[in-house]
Amino acid sequence: MSLSSFSAIFHSYRVMFENFLNSQTLSILSEQSAPELFEAMKYSLVAGGKRLRPVLVLAAFGGSQNETRNTLLLGSSLECIHTYSLIHDDLPSMDNDDFRRGLPTLHKRFSEATAILAGDALNSFAFYFISLIQGDNEDYFLHRDLLEILHTGCGAPGMVSGQIYDLQMERENTKNRNSKSEQEKVAMVQLTHRLKTGALIKAALLLGNRLRKDWKKREGPLSKYGEDLGLLFQITDDILDVEGTQESLGKTPGKDQKTGKITYPALLGMERCKKWSKNFKKI
Repeated sequence: MSLSSFSAIFHSYRVMFENFLNSQTLSILSEQSAPELFEAMKYSLVAGGKRLRPVLVLAAFGGSQNETRNTLLLGSSLECIHTYSLIHDDLPSMDNDDFRRGLPTLHKRFSEATAILAGDALNSFAFYFISLIQGDNEDYFLHRDLLEILHTGCGAPGMVSGQIYDLQMERENTKNRNSKSEQEKVAMVQLTHRLKTGALIKAALLLGNRLRKDWKKREGPLSKYGEDLGLLFQITDDILDVEGTQESLGKTPGKDQKTGKITYPALLGMERCKKWSKNFKKI
């Protein structure tokens, strides 16, 4: 597939999700939330972003136009999870960031307490959207499987444990207590980002795939692809944190180095990181 064809498909899926988000997802959030809570959630949800995870859900399903409501609900679920994770990640107790997607972070725009509650609400809505999925009457385990995939991606088995490992590495590095070898550090960084970033990307592919009749035979290859894509995404993000600007990134660049995070560029150097990135892109 050519780059132009890929870009066109990505754009079409992204537009499809944006339309659903604005016409239906936000309406559901508004109907069930206190006004200030809704405004806080909306502020972060519509602030932009690549919508990568909803696009992956749609791509993994690959069904016809009239079968996409379920995939768009799954996309909404994942975007709620992803947005809540960014809101909490930006808090003073985590990364303490002032900007996200070119705008003041939620706790700067509203308050720290409101940011925590907005993240909590978005997390809850993610599971509510799965309850709205209309499945085949004979697919008795559909909702159970969808919930398990989402939990594995965003909960303790995935993203949350990844964040804990990230904080642990940062703490050890800033206190000069990290006596691990380079090989051990690379393995730890890979584990951290496979959970913190990759697990939700992998979940997006598996969620979309689970709606298909032939989901079982596709699950293994999609899992491997999701893991590789997650690593590529994180390596690229680490490179951009070094080389990007606030205008291009929409957030504060160079923050990883200042806070003592152990990243791929810090461990391997930019040249090796870019080589890794090129190798993953060939997969």
